[in-house]
Amino acid sequence: MGTGSRHSKNAGTMGSENLTYAEKKALGFGTIKERLGKETVKDFDHCGLGLTHAVDPVVTPEGVLYDREHILQCLLHQKKDIARKMKTWEAEQARDADKATAEEDAKRLAELEKFELENTGGAGNYKPSAATGTATPGTETHVSSSADVAATLEEKNRMKTMKAFWLPSKTPTAEIKAEKPDTDTKCPTTLKKLRLKDLLSVKWTRVRKGEESGGSRYMCPVTFKTYTNSTKIVVLKPSGHAVSEEAWSKVVKGEGNYDGHRVKGVIKLQRGGSGFAGSGTQVESKTEFMLGAGSGLADGRGQNRGATSKFGLRFN
Repeated sequence: MGTGSRHSKNAGTMGSENLTYAEKKALGFGTIKERLGKETVKDFDHCGLGLTHAVDPVVTPEGVLYDREHILQCLLHQKKDIARKMKTWEAEQARDADKATAEEDAKRLAELEKFELENTGGAGNYKPSAATGTATPGTETHVSSSADVAATLEEKNRMKTMKAFWLPSKTPTAEIKAEKPDTDTKCPTTLKKLRLKDLLSVKWTRVRKGEESGGSRYMCPVTFKTYTNSTKIVVLKPSGHAVSEEAWSKVVKGEGNYDGHRVKGVIKLQRGGSGFAGSGTQVESKTEFMLGAGSGLADGRGQNRGATSKFGLRFN
């Protein structure tokens, strides 16, 4: 009798086989990676929100380029959303404060009535209090002894702790507490704090007539080299002039000024998509499958996805 392979021993019946690692990979189980092309990433001079050429470009401290109109609308929307959340949170805080005050007043009144009942015994006439349900002076109700008072208080305490879901007063309610909202507006790309005054206007230098190539619009004003998605560009502060990193390190940085303006630092502009792994942009997409891509029940995207199952498996 042959020993057979481990897979044949664990195969089981038709439709419930145990797969080997190679078979799972062939079906597309696990993480599927797909290389992105240049068309999936925006160009260096495009707005991070509109994904088109920025007419009035501004840059964030992290080097993200936006069209001024688009980023202002985004920040304004965030401000309105923060104001709405803050109003909801403040209203909830006021309700909680009123509820705590009412509970404290009811507790104090109950303690006073308990003290009065324990010290008067059955000598007086009482009526139930509207707030606590205990007796108060002024009615025909007669409390016979302090033992009756103790029994009444014990019954009340038992009702408070009794878990009777069928009683309306004991029905649990789901209370969702609103957290205090963050009052800072954020950059939609990096999710870091971003204020209106943090935006810096970008000043491009147009390519000279007759030297346009491949649709290039701008060039370095120092080296006169046209910008591409693979060019490293820095924006000078506070003037906003965009120069190549090569020109900054070899010329402008040593002089400390440019175009009559003192340079107080630079912002490295995020590069556009070139399709190359070394471009500094995301050129790979990942997705995870609990079911194999070859089962027909998972997304069929990805260069490594498997074909239809060849092992008689059925996922339905």
